[in-house]
Amino acid sequence: MELKQAIQRLQRHERPRHEYGPVQRRAAVAIALHEGESGIDVLMIQRARRAGDPWSGHMGFPGGRRDAEDHSNLACALRETREELGFDLQASGELITELGEVNTGWRPDRPEMLVSPFVFALHERPTFEPNYEVDEVVWFPLAFLMDRSNRHDHHWEWRGDKLVSDAYIYRGKRVWGLSLMMLDELMAALER
Repeated sequence: MELKQAIQRLQRHERPRHEYGPVQRRAAVAIALHEGESGIDVLMIQRARRAGDPWSGHMGFPGGRRDAEDHSNLACALRETREELGFDLQASGELITELGEVNTGWRPDRPEMLVSPFVFALHERPTFEPNYEVDEVVWFPLAFLMDRSNRHDHHWEWRGDKLVSDAYIYRGKRVWGLSLMMLDELMAALER
């Protein structure tokens, strides 16, 4: 699939709406797509390893918690990407669509935090200047992610319980959890 076709499909995507209870905390992330040498690539970051960070070392998208100064979720995604990677999404690309909010908690009626994912198409591959929050920038081939045979079980523990969820591993980098939930919606929109 070419980026132009992906943009057309994503522009028709209707963001799912969820009824959540009162929300105290919000965050936003940017999912950036770029036409690479062998197809569309998806920009991801490996978060820096830090004590007390529940997503320490995980693969994710540039973004973070919404500040009081952010006038919208989109403004939050733009600011966080600029802070974490040192580039301006608006100057480097265009907003395509917003995906459905992802609840970081386990209970739909009492979300811990809602994360708004925004999808961008980049005109060119930017130069990054990652800050202390980012260990590595990784481009994931969309074709790899859309091939369901590349999905594997990921075994993990949470509060003493042993759990299993889906994951992708590309060049030693595991994508799972909230990031995979966002990618699943993105890929479903592209497959329509």
